[in-house]
Amino acid sequence: MTLLPMQEIFVLLEDEKAVPLFRLNRWGSKSRGVLAKLKKIGWAKRIKKDEEIYYEITEKGEREFDRALKPLKATGSWDGKWRLVIFDVPESKRTVRDRLRRALTKLGLGILQASVWISPNDIKKEIDEIGQRLNLSDSIRFFEVSRNNSLDKTIISKSWNLPELEDTYKKFNFEAERFLKIAPKVTNPRYSAKKLIFEYALILQKDPILPWEFREKDDLRKTAHQNYLNLRELIS
Repeated sequence: MTLLPMQEIFVLLEDEKAVPLFRLNRWGSKSRGVLAKLKKIGWAKRIKKDEEIYYEITEKGEREFDRALKPLKATGSWDGKWRLVIFDVPESKRTVRDRLRRALTKLGLGILQASVWISPNDIKKEIDEIGQRLNLSDSIRFFEVSRNNSLDKTIISKSWNLPELEDTYKKFNFEAERFLKIAPKVTNPRYSAKKLIFEYALILQKDPILPWEFREKDDLRKTAHQNYLNLRELIS
């Protein structure tokens, strides 16, 4: 997964807090549109310092950056319960149904089938809030089920083995390992490390969040996590 210019600029602003315009212009003609958008949504502001134009990340931008990195945070020990979210939203409400699916994806749920999603985390409060926000409280059902070997295998095979993520993990691991070898020679290793960490967080956003006991048995995910930890050492 390659970061977009907006994402690269956003990471740079978060890393340095304020960046002179002439350095941001290295993204060429795309810089103008990106900076205008960041300013419009309130993630950055234009300031003047020492007769030079700078762009500075705002508090709102810092909060958004933290939100984007939320998938990196450990979810703690698992209580051994699966949470099932089942919904029935008619075709006539397709737009609302799509919004619901996006909200469930952001929570890290996996898909067992079209209208049955699953998570190991206690997300009852979040699901209730989503239902109220989308006016779907009567269309969403929430259940807790204790784990067993058969259920675990079904969930792994149906909701987690996503072929489209395999290449993404491979690419991240290749880029991270290549960078870690040359990091001592890189001019600004913090920024490069933060870009890769941001990229890893975006991958995790698309990957159902399952307990570590499953992740550590998957070589690609286990390697990616270790690469992330090595990258984090460069910015600590």
